[in-house]
Amino acid sequence: MRKLAVFLLVTLVSGAFAQLPGPVTIGVNLELSGRFVTIGTSTLQGIEAALAQLPEAADVNLSICDNATTVEGSVACANRFVDEGALAVLGAISSSMSIPAAQILQENGIIMISTSSTNPATTQIGDHIFRMAYTDDFQGKVAARYAFNDLGARSVIIFRQQDDDYSFGLANFFDEEFQVLGGETVVVDYVANTNDFTAQINDILGLPADVIYNSGFCFEGAVLVPALRAAGFDQQILGADASDDSQCPDGGGEAFNGYLFTGFGGPEVLTGEAAVRATAFETFFRVQNPDAPDFNGFTLAGADSLSVMVDAIKRAGSTDIAAVRDALQATVNFPGVSGEITYDGTDGTPSDRTIAFFEYVVPADNDLGWESVSKIGITTR
Repeated sequence: MRKLAVFLLVTLVSGAFAQLPGPVTIGVNLELSGRFVTIGTSTLQGIEAALAQLPEAADVNLSICDNATTVEGSVACANRFVDEGALAVLGAISSSMSIPAAQILQENGIIMISTSSTNPATTQIGDHIFRMAYTDDFQGKVAARYAFNDLGARSVIIFRQQDDDYSFGLANFFDEEFQVLGGETVVVDYVANTNDFTAQINDILGLPADVIYNSGFCFEGAVLVPALRAAGFDQQILGADASDDSQCPDGGGEAFNGYLFTGFGGPEVLTGEAAVRATAFETFFRVQNPDAPDFNGFTLAGADSLSVMVDAIKRAGSTDIAAVRDALQATVNFPGVSGEITYDGTDGTPSDRTIAFFEYVVPADNDLGWESVSKIGITTR
């Protein structure tokens, strides 16, 4: 679990808002089963905890749909929300599920906030599509610069899931930036549900590599990382925000000790009032969800996706979708638990997001429990 201090319970106060203009239905399209179930569950728990803090919670109907970590499931969820007359939709977490859903929702004039899709193409689909995360052109460049400048790497082997929009795009941004800096790269492809990396590892035996970069998810990563270690690859492995998932250390054990990854900034790296809000929210969350295995940036992104949407509805003073969309687009410095949120003047991507570097600490006896420790935080603007 994430290593954090314990704080007294504090009630979050986001400012004085108007009342909701009436009951509203907000769709929730998440990966609640399948490969990304832990991230999807963390996100939903964040949404539900944020809702529990709203005095108008009784007027918000969450229509929850499990996309089962499939494109077909995400499309089915989007179509269901159209039929239900949802005002807005939160999710999906992943770019591969968010992009096809966004196309349907944009065509039908429904607002969508992807909680954590980082592929730049997501918000470029149309003016009704927003996100809560940074984008992968930022994340990939930050990681490449860290590998080159801080880790001293001059050669990197990149593992890329070729059938996933997030992994493929992020790997390419990392690759391009690392080469611009003067480094050399080798890209190794695999597909979803790969559970044997023998062929890929045999292809890179003997190749020079100062760092290994993994742009994929923990469902495969929990197999990949131990296989790399068993084959003698003892280099630093660097992952991305999809690695902020208990499936990695729980499934891969000690092989993840020292594993670095970029992820959404949380209470440990946020500053000022944002850190106070995030800390208070975490305390409330842990009271509400004492058995939750994960509290991370996905939890915060889920919470803020709901909160900023409800705030836009209140400011619009109407359930008219066009009015709510305009209010959401005009958002400036909304006091979120993941930091201040501004959509004004953007393509639907918040102008200020904090990304952090984290390190897994996994003892040889994994029964003792693992930790994820923050290193540094970097803001997008």
